[in-house]
Amino acid sequence: MQRQSNFLKNEKRYLVLFLMTFFIANSLVLATSVLMEHKATGDWPAPFALWEPFSWEFTSSLVLVCLIPFVAWVIDSGKFSWSAPWGNVKAFLVWSLVFSILHVVGMVVLREVIYWFMGSDYRFGSWLFGFVYEYRKDAISFFLLLIIIQGYRSFVLRLRGEAAVVREGEDGRSLADRILVKKLGSEFVLKVEELEWIESAGNYVNLHLKGRVYPLRSTMERFIEDVVHQGFARTHRSYAVSVDFIEAIEAPSGQSGEVVLKNGQRIPLSKRYNLILRDRLSLSG
Repeated sequence: MQRQSNFLKNEKRYLVLFLMTFFIANSLVLATSVLMEHKATGDWPAPFALWEPFSWEFTSSLVLVCLIPFVAWVIDSGKFSWSAPWGNVKAFLVWSLVFSILHVVGMVVLREVIYWFMGSDYRFGSWLFGFVYEYRKDAISFFLLLIIIQGYRSFVLRLRGEAAVVREGEDGRSLADRILVKKLGSEFVLKVEELEWIESAGNYVNLHLKGRVYPLRSTMERFIEDVVHQGFARTHRSYAVSVDFIEAIEAPSGQSGEVVLKNGQRIPLSKRYNLILRDRLSLSG
């Protein structure tokens, strides 16, 4: 139990550590594979210094690790959502291209520095051909990072405790103002009115409260129907907020932008829900 608690406190560090370990091991395998292939084909000594394959692979891996926050941002900002995969093909192409550009530029800069330090000259070659060559691999890396980060977060959420709506009161009336959370063998109750914002995550909605996240098995539509009377409003197909926690709306009327909560959290606001939210706020005021 104590180990689980320590893990949850440092879960982001464990994710980065896991990915760093994976990329380092992968770099060692790829770099030594280059040397072994030249040795096996008789092309030895190789037409490059022994340190060069290691510089190629480790600079690539280092930049990939540095891009983990970027991939997490793509997920958190609603740029890519697993709830509508086919509708996100365009978004995937756009953000994987951005990912690849950052990766290629970053690793080329690092290689230029290493080669300069070693008294040599690094040549990337044709930028167009080189980028197309790298993008084929970067698109796969971007997709795998999306899966790993989202899957890891789902695993962490299960450890934090799964929630369920309390629907029946002692008098038999249907209720939706309390959330029962089961965590590490114990149970406790949250009030729906204390929730700050909600996000869709596949077959779950993640309930955010005072920096903590609780997964609840439900669709966004069904959960909002249950709690709309508690002051919740949609801001995006994948997000909803409690109107009591809204600090500001940073978007012109009818345009997309963000909702800023009192705790500083920024929630995506789509064009579709901008006017609806403004009407809701005027009614609630």
